[in-house]
Amino acid sequence: MTQRVRGAVRGAVARKDLPENWDAERTARFFADLQENEVRTMHYLGLAYLVLSRRPRLQVKVPLATMNYIEGGSATGIRVGFALQLVFTCPARYPLQVPEVEIVEKRNVSESLEEALRVEIAQTLEQHLGLQMMVPVITRLQMIMNSEIGRF
Repeated sequence: MTQRVRGAVRGAVARKDLPENWDAERTARFFADLQENEVRTMHYLGLAYLVLSRRPRLQVKVPLATMNYIEGGSATGIRVGFALQLVFTCPARYPLQVPEVEIVEKRNVSESLEEALRVEIAQTLEQHLGLQMMVPVITRLQMIMNSEIGRF
């Protein structure tokens, strides 16, 4: 966190606060700002999402579908594409802690594909610890789902 020195001349460098000067309220605000930045990133990238809650923990639902997914295709007996929704539940200290990611509302998703997606989620979260994690997970799963259309 930075703080401007009072009475400083224009163009002066801002002074960085030392971690021991941070109180619980400022730390909580810092992490809340990081979480809000991730939601803004999803918005700017044009990703579909729904914020389920912001307090006490950020919870976001993100729909994913393959390029060829047809709504209601399984009702007619035709299996075309995959669709699912991810629910991210962020701990208070996200992105320094890993969010909980649930795969919900699966359509035409086989058990083997679901397991492959869960493994990829875990690897991506591990690789991006301390950074934004939701966008990389969404992007990676979308790529995998589109590349696996013919395999599952």
